[in-house]
Amino acid sequence: MNDIKNEKAKCWCSRLKKMMEERNYTQKTFLKEYRKKYGGGTQANISRWLRVGNRIKNGKTIGFPSYETMINLAEFFGVSVGYLTGETNNESFEIEKVCEFLGLEEDAVKSIKGITSGMSIRPFGKYMANEYKSVLRYILTSSSFIVFVKEAREYAENVYRKKNPISYMDKADLKINKNVLKLAYQCMDYQHIVDDEYGVIDDFKENNIEPTEELLKAISVLNDAQGYDYVEEQNREHRIKLSEYELQKIYFEIIKDIIKEENLPNMIIPMQNEKTN
Repeated sequence: MNDIKNEKAKCWCSRLKKMMEERNYTQKTFLKEYRKKYGGGTQANISRWLRVGNRIKNGKTIGFPSYETMINLAEFFGVSVGYLTGETNNESFEIEKVCEFLGLEEDAVKSIKGITSGMSIRPFGKYMANEYKSVLRYILTSSSFIVFVKEAREYAENVYRKKNPISYMDKADLKINKNVLKLAYQCMDYQHIVDDEYGVIDDFKENNIEPTEELLKAISVLNDAQGYDYVEEQNREHRIKLSEYELQKIYFEIIKDIIKEENLPNMIIPMQNEKTN
């Protein structure tokens, strides 16, 4: 139980400090605003709230403030007490329910809210919240948007596969007896052929190497793997270029959906004396 309490204390201190920093509060300025709203609190209180769980000189541990104070602090920052203590990673119950309904993480939900409120779009975004909300609505409801999401995922996979390719040569190494592997690599380009012009070409004989059945099979496996790796590399490049083309094409299809005649009035700011539907 002590471990759980310690984790909650660490989370409390970390998140309280973070929220103060995000709002550019010092302990002094925070105390001033807190007093305005709740009529109490001292500099010593603020210091203790930020050091919950720490040991002090007499060996005692600084405990959590009263539950009433915890509620006040949560309300002040617009979050839940559960968020401050680490019981949830969602700042509020409302966000938690939205995240659950949409199946999105909190940062995604906040990003959407930032657009629909206009607060994430500067300057003057908050004065055009309805217009930005309409743009987002038409993007999300565009018949091409689902295709865009699908293609974006495929593009991400293609880029990942290019950066983290599956190596057929590595797989081939595992199939070959270690006793002949090094020699097989050395002999990958060796030939044993009869040519009408040059006669017998025998690289094995020239290098005093016995072309055993095991060695020849190992060389064949390596050469096949090398060929597969080359072909796959070319295919990866092709798939990435194709994905980029598809994404660009779908992007313009979404734009066409957005700027349909019936949508335009909801996305513009009327000029003086201009009437819109």
